[in-house]
Amino acid sequence: MVGPANFSTGNPALDFFFTLFNGISEVPLFSSPITGILILAGVLLASRKAGAMMVLSGLIGAGMAILFGAPYGLVTFGLFGYNSILTGMAFWSGPFVKANKATFFISVFGAAVTAVSWMAFSHLMGDLFVQGKNPWAIPGFTSSFIFTTWAIMYASRRFGHDIWPAPPPPPKEELITGSANPAQVENFKWTAKEFIIATLKGVSQVTFVENWKTGVFWVVGLTLSFELAPLIVGQARPWFTNAYTAGWNELSHLYLGGLMALIGSAVGAALAILTKLPTAEVRIGLHGFNQVLVMIALTSFLPLTPQSFMMALLATVACSVIVMPALQRFFGMWGLPALTGPFVFTAWVFLLGISGFTHIPAGIGWSRP
Repeated sequence: MVGPANFSTGNPALDFFFTLFNGISEVPLFSSPITGILILAGVLLASRKAGAMMVLSGLIGAGMAILFGAPYGLVTFGLFGYNSILTGMAFWSGPFVKANKATFFISVFGAAVTAVSWMAFSHLMGDLFVQGKNPWAIPGFTSSFIFTTWAIMYASRRFGHDIWPAPPPPPKEELITGSANPAQVENFKWTAKEFIIATLKGVSQVTFVENWKTGVFWVVGLTLSFELAPLIVGQARPWFTNAYTAGWNELSHLYLGGLMALIGSAVGAALAILTKLPTAEVRIGLHGFNQVLVMIALTSFLPLTPQSFMMALLATVACSVIVMPALQRFFGMWGLPALTGPFVFTAWVFLLGISGFTHIPAGIGWSRP
């Protein structure tokens, strides 16, 4: 099992490098500057505005952590960057609200507040399940992002600034009999090419970007997830140590993070098609990004075995056909997006279930005594 998160090098320039790019790479739950660089490149390819907000909000989260006296090793590891990045990108550069001065400052404020809520959820999830002398805990994942963003989005509907776009007119099309989904009247036909594009967009939508080329950068970055820090600071770990397996086998040659992301997104897209969810949502990747995170979390926080892989697939299916549609309907009543809520709730339930499944090996997501 990997030791405490501490990538401090003692060199301010290197620490800044790791803080920025580890923070970005932690969005898909890794800590690899190579992954962070490639993800940022992919986001910039799609939108310079989104890329700029990714950098700014990540540094704001890290800066607030340092200002308040958080453990420095956690900051350089990237743990105060990724939730702040998601909160910042959900506003000014995201698809939910208008991009103007008001939403820019909300993004900056939200990124700063998320640094505090990250520590709160880390403390809560780290201590909530302690049973006697056995230190059992599960990660907070992106919980601080979703709860902070939901609260700010809900509050902002009371603001007097021009933040939210006008609601779309009610759909004129007929609904599928016995369903709340509109009947598919367009002449669109799924092909292998269209499905691959939708799958790659599902990967890129983790940071609210709809671009299949960005998805390619994500997949390559998740595959080439070299940690680098152990090598630079002289730790007795080989150069090929990668963030995907570092938590359970630092000598592993498995570089499957990109593959797991593709599997998760493809499963989500396929099930959305089978359950006849709106085609437009599937085509832009909205039924892939939560599944990407579920697959990565349950195969990287836990040692990868046939049993843990099967459980990850089961969790991805559950997220696709139950949790995500349910949360979309529930939060849609208040005009809020589900964000990564389906991923967090699904991963929490399945990690909690591991405590009683002895064929699932313990990992950094859930540790048995």
